[in-house]
Amino acid sequence: MGDAVPHVLIVGAGDTGLTLATMLSSVGLRVSTLNRSGRSIDAASALVGDLADSTSLTGLPSADVVVFTTAPPSRDDGGYRTAYLDGPQRLLDALPTEPAQAVLTSTTGVYSADDGRWVTAATPPEPSRSTAAIVVEGEAALAHRIPTTVVRSAGIYGPGRRRLIDQVLTGAAGITPGMPTRWTNRVHRDDLAAALALCVVHPNPPPVAIAVDDEPAPRDDVLAWIAEQVRVDLGPDPSPIDTPTGKRCRNSELKDLGWELSYPTFREGYTSVLATL
Repeated sequence: MGDAVPHVLIVGAGDTGLTLATMLSSVGLRVSTLNRSGRSIDAASALVGDLADSTSLTGLPSADVVVFTTAPPSRDDGGYRTAYLDGPQRLLDALPTEPAQAVLTSTTGVYSADDGRWVTAATPPEPSRSTAAIVVEGEAALAHRIPTTVVRSAGIYGPGRRRLIDQVLTGAAGITPGMPTRWTNRVHRDDLAAALALCVVHPNPPPVAIAVDDEPAPRDDVLAWIAEQVRVDLGPDPSPIDTPTGKRCRNSELKDLGWELSYPTFREGYTSVLATL
């Protein structure tokens, strides 16, 4: 990156991206954020643009590292193409020089395992949905163009992301005895941002990493734990049968880089979220 202070451009800077921007700024990096709203950590770093519209991406500054934290604008194939395939390519085309490095926030949804097996960063993606196939195509297209670290994230929770808590509080969540164990994986927003920051500053980040906490957990166990904390009765305790579904993801590559989780399991993470209710 040279001797000058590296410039990091965070694209699609929503909740996770702005948390990342704060982290990188705090260690002395120059950070800009690009999104449709102009929302940023400060006015000086805010850039406005839309990955779906090349004409909105004119006049951008050069960046040493570009980090994509873009959420699909819609949940269909078109939205995923904008976020993961066409949009990143438009962004690179619009920059005056190509960055030295990219970090792409991806999803563990590219793994179609649904029998409880363990998945690692070395597991070949086998997308079972067209949207996941677009994500995999976008990962490869970006890595073909510039050195890229793909960070495949599980379900993100944290401040403002309380879907399971709300399901418990509203009675929308229930536990049905005798149903198969549904393995789930998650990561707190702050830990995901820390993983992305580590990939930006590390001299040799891996090509693929999985951002999950240390403990995959059956969904019913998570619901039951939340219900106990908020004193809601969900009915009988889980009594799963022996045929599991879902997958269990390992975070070895990020741990090997030195990633330290603030919320190593859902218990610490949801305790933090519940404290804000």
